[in-house]
Amino acid sequence: MTTPAPLRFDPMDPAYTKDPYPTLARFREEAPVYYWEQGGGPVFFRYKDCIALMREPKLGHDPTLGAGFPPEMKAAFPDFAALRENDLFMVPAASHARLRKLLNPTFSPRAVEVHRAKVTAIIDALLDKFPREGEVDISTEYTRQYPVRVIASILNIPGDYVSEFIAFAESLIATIIPGLPPERFAACMPPVTRGMAIVRELIAERRAKPMENDLMTQLINACDEQDRLSDPELVSLVAGLLVGGTDTTYHGTNQTILSLLQHPDQLALLRAEPSLARNAFDETLRYNMFGRMPFTRYATESFKYEDVAFQRGKPVFLFLMSAFRDPEYLPDANVYDIRRQHTGTHWFGLGPHFCLGASLARMEAEIALQNLLARYPKIELAGEPVYGNHPIMRTMDRLPLRVSASG
Repeated sequence: MTTPAPLRFDPMDPAYTKDPYPTLARFREEAPVYYWEQGGGPVFFRYKDCIALMREPKLGHDPTLGAGFPPEMKAAFPDFAALRENDLFMVPAASHARLRKLLNPTFSPRAVEVHRAKVTAIIDALLDKFPREGEVDISTEYTRQYPVRVIASILNIPGDYVSEFIAFAESLIATIIPGLPPERFAACMPPVTRGMAIVRELIAERRAKPMENDLMTQLINACDEQDRLSDPELVSLVAGLLVGGTDTTYHGTNQTILSLLQHPDQLALLRAEPSLARNAFDETLRYNMFGRMPFTRYATESFKYEDVAFQRGKPVFLFLMSAFRDPEYLPDANVYDIRRQHTGTHWFGLGPHFCLGASLARMEAEIALQNLLARYPKIELAGEPVYGNHPIMRTMDRLPLRVSASG
């Protein structure tokens, strides 16, 4: 009889990267609350604990981030420091509630539908570059390309600025990578500074000349009585959309395509019923989320949850990827079912921190999946996905497909 290997959490293990779920299942069963020495706090693996602690008001964001940049960082990178200090995730709770009250109507499911034609045009333009028959890297040529172009389009970024806007997005995303070397961080600053200048210019233009069905005009006009968004808040909001609304949509769509190809019955079902595309995206985020690491919260005061003591300022880790595969949450949690009717979309967050751009991301993914399958009656893997070494996400650097427009 083979003795099971001792429990060990190594998020960079290649086997874990490819399929983390056997490891997460063992933790759920054998050590549902596990002290992670490297992270410096307890990790929760079960659904009931993760959801309860997601709702816990005594848990919040990293207090060192809330304190802002140290003086030397502010002096070296003043634009970026201001950007972060107005970030929706960094502002105090009262300011966060005010901003969400102003912004929520602009990002409702009904409100984002006005952008459907623009999203469709971007998706179709990317597909038009593909061969009728042959191999494509769907990750680099499709899913990575469309989210930032969608945001540029719905903001009506002038064509001459789009390449700089994309560089702005890529540099912003790079700055959130934990442990980024100082020289790489500094190299990100020129595109960030230029991107912020473009956004400020856009704000001034829209204040002078509003546009119909234009996201920036909608954000400028967002108001509650006499309260409106300031220019620094608008710039930070656009930056937040680029960080939260591009990478997550990109990796979520990748995982959906891969999961469908790994479950041919579900791919056939989606072809028969294209209206299930949005549901397929949601089910994939539950079943095969692209994360690598647990969600991190910090105790804003010392307290106990059941038998676990939390110390003020210390981290608490919630493994939502594990929680959504917990049979106590769903008896058939290990079944990939795109017909599944979800009572909530917890993978987009809970309560005041529910993802602002969730409706836009779901619409983008819906169109990307529907139009890809409509264009190609036959798609199949042309090789194994190539995973990157991103420290917090299981990113696919390559997802090679063989496509055929003739079936």
